Amino acid sequence: MRAYQSILFLIILHLFTLGKSQKISEEQLKNELHDIQHKIGSTSIVSNTIKQLEKSYRTAKENKYNVAFSIGTELIRTYSTLDNSEKVIEVATDLENHINEDSPPQEVSNMYKMKAGSLGDLGFLEDSHKAYQLSKRYLAKIKDNDVRHYYSSLFYSNYSGYFDQSKKQPDSVRLYLIKGLSEAEKISEKKSSISLKKKYDLILSIQANLTLYYLWIIQPTEPRTAETYLLKSLKIAENREISSLNKMNLYRTAGDFYFDQKDNDKAIHYAQKGLELEQKISSPSSREIFYEIMTEAYLAKNNTLEGKKYNQLLTKLRDSIKIAEKHSVNKVTTAIKKEKEKEKSSSLRNYLYVFFIITMLGCGGVWYYWKSRNKVLQQRFQELITKIKHESENQKNEMEKDGEKAVKAPKTIAEETVNQLLTKISKFEKTEKYLKSDITIASMASNFGTNTKYLSEVIKSYKDKNFNHYINSLRIEYITRKLYEDAVYRKYKITSLAELCGYANHRVFQTAFKKETGLTPSDFINNLKKKTELEIL
Repeated sequence: MRAYQSILFLIILHLFTLGKSQKISEEQLKNELHDIQHKIGSTSIVSNTIKQLEKSYRTAKENKYNVAFSIGTELIRTYSTLDNSEKVIEVATDLENHINEDSPPQEVSNMYKMKAGSLGDLGFLEDSHKAYQLSKRYLAKIKDNDVRHYYSSLFYSNYSGYFDQSKKQPDSVRLYLIKGLSEAEKISEKKSSISLKKKYDLILSIQANLTLYYLWIIQPTEPRTAETYLLKSLKIAENREISSLNKMNLYRTAGDFYFDQKDNDKAIHYAQKGLELEQKISSPSSREIFYEIMTEAYLAKNNTLEGKKYNQLLTKLRDSIKIAEKHSVNKVTTAIKKEKEKEKSSSLRNYLYVFFIITMLGCGGVWYYWKSRNKVLQQRFQELITKIKHESENQKNEMEKDGEKAVKAPKTIAEETVNQLLTKISKFEKTEKYLKSDITIASMASNFGTNTKYLSEVIKSYKDKNFNHYINSLRIEYITRKLYEDAVYRKYKITSLAELCGYANHRVFQTAFKKETGLTPSDFINNLKKKTELEIL
């Protein structure tokens, strides 16, 4: 018994000594953070740094180092790049407890900005707006003019997304993108604390977003204006040093733009350039979009050989992504093994202990994420099914409400004119003319024998939506009803479903579907299939 106690004491003493000998200084953590940032800056790859950042963040917090805030901000930025909104919010909330007088105001502002964006992505718009206001408050505390211009540009360009998410004041999307662009252009090109690469990375990114705004958000769309911003960005990419990640995203935007404009040769050209960069960066999600553009563009050119080739690559990639998700824990295990092989001084017992803990944490994290995500999707699915089931009853209620609203006709429009327009709108909905892909407020007003101002006011007053939101809601309501009532539609490709309800581009359809229902078309179809299988059993 005494021998056993002695051995146990020696083991504990050994682990304690090992822990002390491995204690990392704050200076070492700063150097590690600098190395990570340099690696990301030169390669644009963040997935390989996530584990190291998580470990450094824990160590810095345990030792109460001031560098914990800088490491935490970089960790949030990494999660944001990987579209992991839940982790961004989790770390940002924890990081708020570490804000002190020594915390750089630009990092605090950036932290709140990234948290705000992730809250908006998850639908918490009120909390998102509050976080954006906190971000803006810290901008004023930045003393260096160029640093303030840089982070102000980041703030405004991201804040524009809030108005897109909330579906309020669509003009504000453009306004804040322009503000962000203006701030970026103010950054000095001589002896600045902000490098030219950072400056033009930002300008290129904002101009690419303006391309998408004029192509897909504003109604009616303005392809010429969109192309003006796109060409400016492409010129910067040719003449300036730009991060591989931003350049790849720009080529994705260019591929989308030219495919939308039916210039298939240019769509293929930019998608191919994007794929070349993706091979260096390794971004499966971007590769998937490039394969989609290549497939559709080649098929549109009647080049079935190349179209089939990229379609097969796309199918194979999607299958591999699913397998990778299932075996994510195995990836963590492999990384741990490689790391421990390099540590010759580590004992086998210590290796097994760390391996076991991280594997358990990995399994728990994957399980928790899957369970939380599935719960949210199921809730949204049930809400959507309930909405479809009561659709006819809701339509009657809406008609009754419309009748009540007739008393509150806009003062600028005669009551008789309002009632005539409401009748025509009702007929427009019943005859499903909103499924036409070329529908615009101008063409609709012309068919109704009125002007766009009157029509816009009536739709806003009686439908509580702007024109774009109104058309999208009708189209998504139509296709969800078809999918729910007829299983045949569940076999259609997403591209075909998009065309059925009036969208010329399936990615625009997917975005509209997600905004209206909280689910992707694939999530909704898969849940419908599962529901049908359970009912049969």
